Amino acid sequence: MNALICPLCSLALLENPHGVACVNKHQFDRAKEGYFNLLPVHHKNSRKPGDAKQQLTARRLFLNAGYFSPLVVELKKIINKKATNVLDIGCGEGYFTRSFHEHCPDAQIYGIDIAKAGIRLAAKGRSSREHYAVASSHLIPIADESMDVITRIYAPSKDEELHRTLKPGGKLIIVTPGERHLLGLRKKIYESINPHPKPVVPNGFNELEQSSISFSLDIPPGELTAALLKMTPFSWKLKPALMDASVGQGLIDMAEFQVSVYQRSAN
Repeated sequence: MNALICPLCSLALLENPHGVACVNKHQFDRAKEGYFNLLPVHHKNSRKPGDAKQQLTARRLFLNAGYFSPLVVELKKIINKKATNVLDIGCGEGYFTRSFHEHCPDAQIYGIDIAKAGIRLAAKGRSSREHYAVASSHLIPIADESMDVITRIYAPSKDEELHRTLKPGGKLIIVTPGERHLLGLRKKIYESINPHPKPVVPNGFNELEQSSISFSLDIPPGELTAALLKMTPFSWKLKPALMDASVGQGLIDMAEFQVSVYQRSAN
């Protein structure tokens, strides 16, 4: 856990009986679930920033059913098992973060998210090598040049912070939706379909590779279809009649992800 830094003064955070603190005596207590709240009040853009608890609970139910496991397999091919420090930005309830923990037996795994409800779920049952914090991806409480790998799955970030926290030569993996991702569902919701924006190379990075992974989804009627609908941004656009009909019928669609891999430049 030696990569955590104070979100107020950027000095190293050291463990104490109550949690962690820096030499300037900024104290952050450990929550009962084992996470730290490293999001100062003046950095919040709302009272409860990030995804809502209902959305995160739905995400956990759906992902734990294994529907996105092909994406996990793809990410494990890219991440070196010998990595020592891995950061998952926008980790939500921790599904992908836990898979990185399983994949890298000797690594310290860090997960941050602005949503406290997600971090609370992620931290429950965590191992001693998993470290979770409520934190902003635009002001990451992680030490300079300390991460071997940073993953960003469907999350915002700031290029300067990615560059600062990643070791020279380290890998940045960004996952974004592909053109056909949940296309059938989107056609039911929108009159016209806008293409997802193409990934842009972050400042200070060199592109190593880009790949696309797709697989079919056949989700039975009931709670799993409801969970998928609730976990997506489309849930706010779904009319109650369409939601009820979809939950009652189940969902047959396609998942597609764009996986972009970058390497941090030396400067």
